[in-house]
Amino acid sequence: MKVREIVLESLSQVVFHYTNVFSALKILQSGKFELSSALGSIEEKSMPRGHYYFLSTTRTSHGGYHDIVGNTAVLFKLDGNWFNQRYRSRPYDYWENRDPSKLHHRKHEAEDRVFSREPTIPIDGITEVHVLVNTSKGDRDERYNTWARRVLIAAKKRNISTFLYSDPVAWRNLDQRNTVSPSELTGIDEPRGYTSSHRGYLSPWLELIYSDKKSTLSREADQIAYGLRYTYDKQDITRGLGNEFSNARRPDSGDTRKQAVKIIRFMRQNNFNTIKELVDFLAAKWKDIR
Repeated sequence: MKVREIVLESLSQVVFHYTNVFSALKILQSGKFELSSALGSIEEKSMPRGHYYFLSTTRTSHGGYHDIVGNTAVLFKLDGNWFNQRYRSRPYDYWENRDPSKLHHRKHEAEDRVFSREPTIPIDGITEVHVLVNTSKGDRDERYNTWARRVLIAAKKRNISTFLYSDPVAWRNLDQRNTVSPSELTGIDEPRGYTSSHRGYLSPWLELIYSDKKSTLSREADQIAYGLRYTYDKQDITRGLGNEFSNARRPDSGDTRKQAVKIIRFMRQNNFNTIKELVDFLAAKWKDIR
């Protein structure tokens, strides 16, 4: 491999992962990042073969993704070398503007994707946690104090350095001279829980994968199997499945996310790298069965 290729497919020594306070708490309590799926989106074309999941990172704490923040926000500072020793990564130009000297009308975002064969990555690569509770927001709910406080406690339990800010500018600059004391996070002790409203939209596809009798299929799965016999319908069905995977790509997608992980596990076992390859397999399978 050429030196240039190694550089392009490695993270810098320090990178960041931006998220909200709810996801940050879940990450720190579980000890793992739940990754997004590359299937069903433009990322499917750029992922290394067999690496169906990715973690978004940025080389700067001033990226376009977190240019505007709400009541709270969290930046994880990551050890790029830790990830380079264990995972593959690639630069990703989401807004086609990695060069900060060519801003034009787009925000600059030097994003790098960490790819994985598995749906999670341990959080061992986190070196610092920077938490913002934005006091400039006049309508700030005091419950955000509780969520932020729990993030700090969860990080401390794992011996990860934490920093709390009330000013978004200081937070983006990681300006430790302008941090505030966690004692300022007063408010309600019990945060409101979050539950996903998603139902499992991919369940018919699991039926098609694991069933081998038409009589066992639900009506929805049977309709898909019927449509797979026709070229035009199959193309439309493939696009539809891609949309469902795109909706399920986020870790907080409820049952649909769990079903997507099961389908991806099947694809990995059978060396399918794209949704089209999976659909072609199922079309042939159910043509024989029907």
